Amino acid sequence: MVSSHSARVAAALLLVSLIGACAGERAADDGRPAGIDAAMLERRGDGVWIPSQDSLRKTPGYVIDSVFSPEENLRRFQATVAAPEGNRLSGGASSRDALIRKYWALLAAGDTLAMTPLIVSRAEYAYLYFPESIEGANGMPPAVGWELIVRQSGRGLTRALFVAQSGPATIVRTVCSDTPRTMGKSTMYGPCGVVIERSGVQDTVWIAKTLLERDGVHKLLGLQNDLPGTGGA
Repeated sequence: MVSSHSARVAAALLLVSLIGACAGERAADDGRPAGIDAAMLERRGDGVWIPSQDSLRKTPGYVIDSVFSPEENLRRFQATVAAPEGNRLSGGASSRDALIRKYWALLAAGDTLAMTPLIVSRAEYAYLYFPESIEGANGMPPAVGWELIVRQSGRGLTRALFVAQSGPATIVRTVCSDTPRTMGKSTMYGPCGVVIERSGVQDTVWIAKTLLERDGVHKLLGLQNDLPGTGGA
C-alpha cells in the first residue's frame, strides 16, 4: 500500500508529464481554480464546475477575461499547443470497459506515467473537446476549464491510488452511471468505476468522473473522482 506522501509524489509526476506545472495561488478545497470567485461558478449535476448564470458580470477578475470574445479566447488557447494529428484522439482504448480496466491496473501497479495515453491531452481538450462542450457554450474561457481539470485531477489521482493499492482485489465488472451525453462528435460517460472483490466482499469504486468517446476512441477527461479524501488529500 502506498503512503500518502508517495501518492502525492506520483500525482505530481503524472500531472507534470501530462499538462505541465500549475503556477499561481493554491486552488480552493472544492476544486475551483485559485483566484476565481465562488459566486462565478456552479456545479453541474455530474460534479463538473461551469459558469453560473451571468458569471461574466459577477467578478472584476473575470471581466478582464471577457475583454476577448469566446472565439478569441479559444483561438488564444489553441495557439499554445499543436492540433492533434488527424484531428482525432490518440491512445486511449477501444471501449469503456477496456479503458477502465487499464486505468485500474495502472493504479494498482502505481504506474502513473503509463496513464498519460489514457487521458485527454491539452491539445485534444483545446481542439476536440472544448469547442463542442457545455463549458464553452456557457462562456467559460478554455484556460479556466483546463485549470479546473488540472486542479481536480491531482486530488483525484491521489485518492484513486490509495484505494487501488489498499490490498489485492479482483475486478468483477466495470460500471458507468447516468445517461450518456452527446456533444458534437463526442459522447460523455460517467461517473465510471469498477466493482471489485476483496476478501469475499464486493465494493464499487468510482474512479473516474468523466469518460469521453470520439470516433471509437475512449479516454479519461482528467482524473477527477468523488472518492473520499486520504489524510487531507
